[in-house]
Amino acid sequence: MAAILTSWRLAGGCLLLALLCGAGYLAGKSTADNRWQARWSQRDAADAREAARHQAQISALEARRRREIEQVTQHAQQQLSALQDDAAAARAGAERLRRELERLRQSRTTAVASGGGPTADGSVVLLTGLLAESVERNRQLAAEADRRRAAGMACQQVWQAMTDSQP
Repeated sequence: MAAILTSWRLAGGCLLLALLCGAGYLAGKSTADNRWQARWSQRDAADAREAARHQAQISALEARRRREIEQVTQHAQQQLSALQDDAAAARAGAERLRRELERLRQSRTTAVASGGGPTADGSVVLLTGLLAESVERNRQLAAEADRRRAAGMACQQVWQAMTDSQP
């Protein structure tokens, strides 16, 4: 009977040892899992902070670029407005010149009709017409050149702002 009791004690001791080893293994595995989980959580938090920082930088850069483009656009609008004012002044000057030429043509026609002057050779009429056409065409060309210059300068400023602020 002593041999059976010793066998049971031996079996119980082995079982107890196996249970202790299993419990130790599970405790160690749980501790290791918790450590790795903590490390992964720290890494994920660091990644999230870095992503938020990067997003804030991108947002600030975009906001700055938008402000620069708005400033360039406002400046271009001011230039275009000034050019339009200059064109209006040039049109007014051309209109005064046209009226003066018309007055001269009228006085020339009146002098010829009253018999007080030489016969009309049509040169004043021709010059008046040519000058009016020339002034109108020059006005159109100047307005188009002004528009293109203002647009080109605005485009150049936007390009410069975009290339100077590369991340």
